[in-house]
Amino acid sequence: MRGNARVTTDQFAIALQAAVDWLWSPVPGSEYPWAAVVALLVVVLSGVVTYVFAVPRIRDWWNDDTVRPNEDERGVSTVELSLMEHLLELRNRFVIMAAALGVGTVIAFVFYRTWMEIALWPLNGHELQAITPTEKVVAYFKVSLVVALVFVMPIILYQVWMYVAPGLTRRERRYILAFVPGATFSFVCGVAFAYFALMPAALTFLLGFGDDSIKVVPTVASYIDFVTRLLVAVGGVFQLPLIMFILTKVGVVNAGMFGKWRRYVIVLAFIVGAIVTPTPDPFNQLLVAIPVMMLYEFGALLARFA
Repeated sequence: MRGNARVTTDQFAIALQAAVDWLWSPVPGSEYPWAAVVALLVVVLSGVVTYVFAVPRIRDWWNDDTVRPNEDERGVSTVELSLMEHLLELRNRFVIMAAALGVGTVIAFVFYRTWMEIALWPLNGHELQAITPTEKVVAYFKVSLVVALVFVMPIILYQVWMYVAPGLTRRERRYILAFVPGATFSFVCGVAFAYFALMPAALTFLLGFGDDSIKVVPTVASYIDFVTRLLVAVGGVFQLPLIMFILTKVGVVNAGMFGKWRRYVIVLAFIVGAIVTPTPDPFNQLLVAIPVMMLYEFGALLARFA
């Protein structure tokens, strides 16, 4: 039985590695991998499925003003807890989140080679170095931690929501639950743009800039930190349309103001491009500035429907 289990495990590992190799092989006639095509298809199919199945239910839930047990007419919970009970609940939810993240990190670490291959793809074969004995292990752990955080994020968000939801009104809960899917989708789009378009171009320029007598060999730690910061920063920038819509919805600004601010946004977009891609060439700055301006125009359009 142990021999059969060993064969099954080896077959699974071989199949997984073959799938990873195919995903990161280039599409014929293109420098982009099949993973980019798969990611695009997943985004499109997710949007279609959400529109067909989720939108009708969300619409019914949005218009439901039924007063439920232990709630007042605004939807706020009428159950009162002492300070100690609040602290105990907060502790329990932190324990659940920490346990989920810990287990997820251990599971992700088993496949650290796969995650590192994904993280190193934008380098296009460029070498890295480790200058301390523990640097490689720490880098593997960081990558596994980030992967685990992505996969357990639904658990973390659910625990946070269950803690704060009883104190929110029905209207506040509606807006938050409507905001989270849009924010998640925008963040994923930003990360995909940074990973497949921005990072390869930026790294090609940065690693090839200057005199050939100076060989650039980044450390593993510095590269992982660079990738993490860039993906998070660009993912945050892609929240712009949603933020503009919410500010208009709550009455902080009106849709007409965005048209007046357009000239300043153009300058700000290039400043953001210079910060996110610290390179002196205008090409990499345009890779960020143009999407920022497009996101702003899309946000201005959304604001008209707020």
